[in-house]
Amino acid sequence: MARANVNEVVAHVEDPIERTHAAAFRGESRVGNFVADAYRWATGADVGLQNSGGVREGEPLEGEVTVADVMSVVPFQEPIAVAELTGAELRETIRQAHGANLAFGEPEWWHAHLSGASVVWDRTREEIVALRVDGELVDDDATYTLVTTDYLFHTEHEFPALNADHRVDLGDVQYEVLSAYARENGLDPRLEGRVSWGD
Repeated sequence: MARANVNEVVAHVEDPIERTHAAAFRGESRVGNFVADAYRWATGADVGLQNSGGVREGEPLEGEVTVADVMSVVPFQEPIAVAELTGAELRETIRQAHGANLAFGEPEWWHAHLSGASVVWDRTREEIVALRVDGELVDDDATYTLVTTDYLFHTEHEFPALNADHRVDLGDVQYEVLSAYARENGLDPRLEGRVSWGD
């Protein structure tokens, strides 16, 4: 994967991409979709997942977006990692995105940005109404691949359903993946109903 000077322009953004606390923690966001899509693009995993706490607030991404701008979104020397999960394990992982299930979360938070998957969450009953991968309802007995930051396999504070036993591969550092994705695909993420509320 190409590495470049931090001042290299990797994409031109006409519609500014918001990077606020609300964008990170209130459900689907354009910046979250960008990150999760980049992970899945780089690995071919069924599902991309980015924890909301790993997306840093800052000025919107707009105009000429550089490697440095992308680095500021997920500024960690952390690789991405691919896991194999059963459908039941995937369902439990996504359930743990609800803020009340986080060690440091608030009840109204949503803590997962998704790619390749969509979830309908009932905030009143605090349960998944529907979970789909590639448009199909998740089969609890099937096997799915999920890519996320390697950090999540080594902490009990977020997504404890994930652990190192699930991990099957490591990729490049997060911001290198994002930069490569932006170079190849441009940067114009859209809201697509990946996270919605069923209450």
